Amino acid sequence: MKVSLVIPTYNEEESIEKTINEVPKKFIDEIIVVDLSYDKTAEIAKRLGCKVYRQKGIGFGNAFRQGVKHSSGKVIVLMDADGSQNPKDIPKLLERIRKGYDCVFASRYTIESHSEDDTLLRSFGNWLITTIVNIFFHINTTDALFLYTAITRDAYNKLNLKSDKFDYCIELLVKAYANNLKMSEVPSIERKRFAGKSKVSTVKTGFNLVKSIIVWRFKLSKLLNKKRNERKKTIK
Repeated sequence: MKVSLVIPTYNEEESIEKTINEVPKKFIDEIIVVDLSYDKTAEIAKRLGCKVYRQKGIGFGNAFRQGVKHSSGKVIVLMDADGSQNPKDIPKLLERIRKGYDCVFASRYTIESHSEDDTLLRSFGNWLITTIVNIFFHINTTDALFLYTAITRDAYNKLNLKSDKFDYCIELLVKAYANNLKMSEVPSIERKRFAGKSKVSTVKTGFNLVKSIIVWRFKLSKLLNKKRNERKKTIK
């Protein structure tokens, strides 16, 4: 089972080397870095053996989508470059894939996990967005915004993801549910980032995410209604 790790980077020269060195290499066949930096991030990643591609366009989702296109694994792991997502959790994600799950999400908010990097505002925002997602889609996820994910290529291709910005994480989650992918969560402790500051504007991003949730609820209404009707028939 060939596994590709996709990492988007934007001026991560202070953290990329430590992050890459922590990746458990026996579980990963290739590391794809999609870079939009003007520092030495790409140079460092290349030295460490990563396949580095210059990002065309901008945005978090845009980078991940390009990285997946450049990858060749039958399983894809999506991970950040700043060290907040611990690469040691990769085996846990892949174990669930080997057990037959299509898509596995790491979560900071299970009983066994937490975040070392949360502020009060971020913690409330994560809770609020996750709650709205669960109400709108009946998913019962514990963490809608921590995009540290393993997914089979067949499942990924089925989703036809379009988002360029941070709402990519919402689109992936809700489309995976609407398309009846076999989904699972594993606990993960979010660490403090190794260096630099988050590029995400909490309030602005929050409004955009709520908008995205509403848009995808309407766009996926047919699939969701079909899923609900099938569930009712099963209960009967």
